[in-house]
Amino acid sequence: MNFSQLLSQRGQLVRAKKGEHIYRQGDVDRHVYLLQSGLVKAYYLSSDGKEHVKSLLLSGAFIGSLTACHSKQQCSFSLICLENSELYKLSFDDLRSLSRENMEASQFLIDSLLELSMKKERREYEFLCLSAEQRYRLLREREPELIGRVTQNDIARYLGITPVALSRIKARLPC
Repeated sequence: MNFSQLLSQRGQLVRAKKGEHIYRQGDVDRHVYLLQSGLVKAYYLSSDGKEHVKSLLLSGAFIGSLTACHSKQQCSFSLICLENSELYKLSFDDLRSLSRENMEASQFLIDSLLELSMKKERREYEFLCLSAEQRYRLLREREPELIGRVTQNDIARYLGITPVALSRIKARLPC
């Protein structure tokens, strides 16, 4: 069985509306999701209720709480649809099991985890070494389609700044 067959046989197509949570921080969800269409936000809530945006995800993104899937703990972040979205939901245990038997599934899992690790490394570097303006410029260059589809508040939270600071940055930059 290859990965496409696994999705069609064991995966479940989930149609979620804008504003609907796929899961919430603290839930137990041992599934991974492949975003077919739409836009999804992954975010943390701090103990004081402040939201911190972890990721903004477009079609083709592969997401799940590795803490929940692998360590069998609660999800460490929430996943909410910013647009009507379609996602394939797949048991992480099924994916792990297939990856032991099937080279294509194994390669998909390895590639996905490597991509996630590189994205995390890049994001850490940007937060530690770049200014907010540099981070905003990179976001505009790398993912310009997000700018018109995501609220300024969410973009600011993703960049780790206030909406006011984002407005000031945008005012300084050419369109």
